[in-house]
Amino acid sequence: MRTRAGTSRSVLGRGHEGVEAGVAGLSSGAALKSVLTSWEERLQAVRDECEQLKGLLLTVAKEMGESETAVKSSLKGVHVPDRADEKR
Repeated sequence: MRTRAGTSRSVLGRGHEGVEAGVAGLSSGAALKSVLTSWEERLQAVRDECEQLKGLLLTVAKEMGESETAVKSSLKGVHVPDRADEKR
């Protein structure tokens, strides 16, 4: 998500290149620039927050993987009847 936010911000900026010249003299130019700036700031904030969460999310993924392994290991000794057991 962090990478996508950075890419989106870059694409958004390129999509607005030359727009100011095309709307020169129109009040919509200022509004468009304001919207662009707002979205750039939002995307940067998302990117920054993802960067801050990266370590925590990696820790959670590691812990969940370790828990899953421990649960699988603890269940190895449990007999689960199958169809062969039903025929006996």
